[in-house]
Amino acid sequence: MARPKSYKKEEVVERVVRAFWQHGYQALGLRELERLSGLNQFAIRTEFGGKEGLYLEALDVYSEQAIEHAMHPMRDGTVQDIIDFLEALVSDGSMTSSKHGCLVVNTGIENARVGSLRLEKAVRRYWQALETCFQTCLEKGVAEKRIDPATDCASFAKGLVSGVMGVHVQNRLDGCNRGGRFLVGVLCDQLRAMEREA
Repeated sequence: MARPKSYKKEEVVERVVRAFWQHGYQALGLRELERLSGLNQFAIRTEFGGKEGLYLEALDVYSEQAIEHAMHPMRDGTVQDIIDFLEALVSDGSMTSSKHGCLVVNTGIENARVGSLRLEKAVRRYWQALETCFQTCLEKGVAEKRIDPATDCASFAKGLVSGVMGVHVQNRLDGCNRGGRFLVGVLCDQLRAMEREA
């Protein structure tokens, strides 16, 4: 008869999210993950499919929280909702602002070396969700005649996603959640100008 689990999967994943966020995928070995998660290597392998599986679970939890909460106002939002989202990236107390940058950005950069198709898919899913939110807000602005109808909303949304990546990289580089504030300022000024010029 199998022994009952002495842990809750959700609690384990929540514990390792911050560890992966701070240290990255490659920097944490199985021994360190055992210590941080409270699981042994056998449980990590059987419950999560190994280190990569555990990382994917952590990335999924992190992404879902951002998609469900931080991106939610932009699902049927306005340009102001994009501005609010961008400003939150460099604001104290915001769930999207951290001196560690963004777990998804960090994963994308690190995966250039790791080469995991599963990690790449998870990263792309997150950025596609953000791009869709940006594009929805911009298209609503065009429909309501608050943005020039000639605006290429799809391309602008892609550019904003790249800007968000840059903000998180600057935050991590500076070791400060306000490191990317100048880029946020440029992006927000551009968005405000789009509405003024319409």
